[in-house]
Amino acid sequence: MDEYTVGKVAELAGVSVRTLHHYDEIGLLEPSERSASGYRLYSAADVRRLQRILFYRELDFDLALIAEMLDDPAAAHLADQRRLLVERIDRHQAMVAVLDRELAARELGLSLTPEERLEVFGSTRLEDNARRVVARWGDTDRFRQSQERTARYRREDWLAMQAEQSDIHKRMAEAMIAGTPPDAPAVTDLAEEHRLHLHRWFHDCDHDTHRELARAYRANERVGRNYDDMVPGLSQYIHDAIMANGARSAS
Repeated sequence: MDEYTVGKVAELAGVSVRTLHHYDEIGLLEPSERSASGYRLYSAADVRRLQRILFYRELDFDLALIAEMLDDPAAAHLADQRRLLVERIDRHQAMVAVLDRELAARELGLSLTPEERLEVFGSTRLEDNARRVVARWGDTDRFRQSQERTARYRREDWLAMQAEQSDIHKRMAEAMIAGTPPDAPAVTDLAEEHRLHLHRWFHDCDHDTHRELARAYRANERVGRNYDDMVPGLSQYIHDAIMANGARSAS
């Protein structure tokens, strides 16, 4: 089809017929032809011009400036158009990132302000962590219990929890480096501290639950890598210590 009616153009472009009439009246988009009955008929070139008009409108340019830009063939306008679009994309991406972080914080049950979250968790991408945690644990009672507990935690609580956790991991690493077997009483005592740490701060954690978490740690490449970044092999050592502590409690 070489010519389009005003109704067809409105449908293709997603604008109203009234808008097209207005563009015609102000000389911004005049149809190339008219039928014998006086109806507006738009060519393919007219439709392409409309696409450019709508693009500039999306960038919030007023109609007078759009008319000037369309009538000036200088390539500088194309460069400006690209620059403005990139700036808008950057702004929107930044807005999406903020929303993602807020949604992730709610998923994880965090009530900290953005500034406090930055202090406590650093540059960690909470949205990535939230997706993994929800995918793995989201339908469990202990996840819901963790959400309820952590929703009450203030900055000081999170810092205290992290300090306690780091101390346990540090002593586990020292025991491993010293060559202490993971089933030695001193190490299983550390595993018991770890279980009680989870029980106190996050969710009910009996020995069966602790063993289940230990198996999940080994199966989860990211968690295992975090431990092994401290000391290579630490993820396996902690797993074995937890298993030994569970066996000790059963006996």
